[in-house]
Formats: sequence, C-alpha cells, structure tokens
Amino acid sequence: MKSTGCVLFFLMASMLVGHAQSLTTNETKVVLVVKGVSEGITQLALFNTFEKMKGKEILEKYPNCQFYIGLLQGSYELNENDVIPLMGSTIIMYTDQPYLSSNSTLPSTRFSTGDQMDLGLGKAKVVSNKKGELILKTDTVP
Repeated sequence: MKSTGCVLFFLMASMLVGHAQSLTTNETKVVLVVKGVSEGITQLALFNTFEKMKGKEILEKYPNCQFYIGLLQGSYELNENDVIPLMGSTIIMYTDQPYLSSNSTLPSTRFSTGDQMDLGLGKAKVVSNKKGELILKTDTVP
C-alpha cells in the first residue's frame, strides 16, 4: 500500500514539473520571430535568451526568420525559451527595430486597427499602428 502511495506522489509531482510556468509582468522585453514573409509572428522569446546566444547560433536555430524587439505587458506562460502570452496581454512590436538585421519582412503599414494576426499558436488583434510601433492585444490563445 505504501508503494502505491509513493508511485502516486511521484506521478503527481512529475505532472506539475512538466507544465509551463505562468507569470505576470508590467513589462518584459521580448524578441518577436517572423518567419519568411509571414503575415504574423511565429514565436516570442525572452530578450535575455537571445542576448545569451551568438548571432550565428540564432540564425541557425531560426532559419529564414526576421527578429524584432518588443515589450510584453500582462500575463504569459514560459515554456522553456518560448513566451506564450495569455488572453488580454499586450505586445508592443517595434517594427523599426529589427534585431540582427536591417531588413523588414513584416511591413506594418498593411495592418490596420482591428486586424487580426497570428501570434505564435494564438491570435492577436491590432490595437494601434503608429510609425515604428505595432500594438497587439491577445484575443485567442492556444
């Protein structure tokens, strides 16, 4: 009977360890990954994670991608290096601040207030599009 209790305890403990960590922040610096000529953002990562990698390492890990600096405000989950914004979070994408490149594959001029775009596995709505700053609000999460 004691062995059944121990097995159950370890099973429950392993389930807790496998889940993503939920966090809330006033502001977290992120890097937004845009693949090719995509109409959306394929992934968000913590800026500190990118800072620790060398440019060549980033380009090998994310081939054919462009990177933009941004800020995340609100709640998010952290799953290894992936940032998953939760419902109602705000993402500010600085479209005039590409990271590692001067090329821009996501011209923000084609986005209008109210447009919906991919944001990782979820969706976000464009709240504002000013010169050099695209503000998004998550409305569908994975």
